[in-house]
Amino acid sequence: MEAPTEITWPCSGRYVVVFDCESDSLLSTLPGESHEDKIRFMQFTVVSALALPCEPIEAGAPIDDIMSRGMVYNWWRDVAEDGNNPLVSLLALFDGAEAIVGYNCNGFDFPLIRRFYRPTQSTAQPVQRYVDHRTKTLDIMSRVRDATGSYMKLDALLKHNGLSSKSSNGKEAVVMWERGERDALKSYCDMDVMLTARLALLETVAVSDTVRIGGAGCGLRAFLASQLATKPTEAND
Repeated sequence: MEAPTEITWPCSGRYVVVFDCESDSLLSTLPGESHEDKIRFMQFTVVSALALPCEPIEAGAPIDDIMSRGMVYNWWRDVAEDGNNPLVSLLALFDGAEAIVGYNCNGFDFPLIRRFYRPTQSTAQPVQRYVDHRTKTLDIMSRVRDATGSYMKLDALLKHNGLSSKSSNGKEAVVMWERGERDALKSYCDMDVMLTARLALLETVAVSDTVRIGGAGCGLRAFLASQLATKPTEAND
């Protein structure tokens, strides 16, 4: 059995986190009338997260340079951390992040892992912690939907923006878990995170051959600037 994830950040300073979760079932196979009802019967299998330093993002460095300075972490449902909570260090990573990035993460990934927001010695208010994490989240799918009025799959956006396609899909990820193909599942989840990060690092995002969304809509650099602009400043002594 693998050891719980230990967070060691390779450089000092501010960072952002891009993450993705895989699940053990498909919504279409679960009981319940609504999306919220169905997701209660679902559990995560693996979570991948990519931590990236803020400085090169804010400086407009080349995407390959930014990506080369990141670090990927993984969490498994059946690998417990402190208090038998497998996501202790993921939530700690979220705590310290300037921003969190995902694709449909507010609609899927966060609700999927919400049960792991539990009271701890340092965090007595798990609901507030959950809200704080979602408040500083850039959900690219939501931003694209708000701008266009349409739901777009990640693979479609990757294609429109000249990025690599996804290596698999959610249905195949469920099968990987059922077959115990953990290396393949981890690789797929890691790849989704990498592709989502590259999409977020674009200055503009093409949603069709003729329509683009500016960085203020779903770009990470603009999102970081907006987060800094609304961050409370410490009072002078």
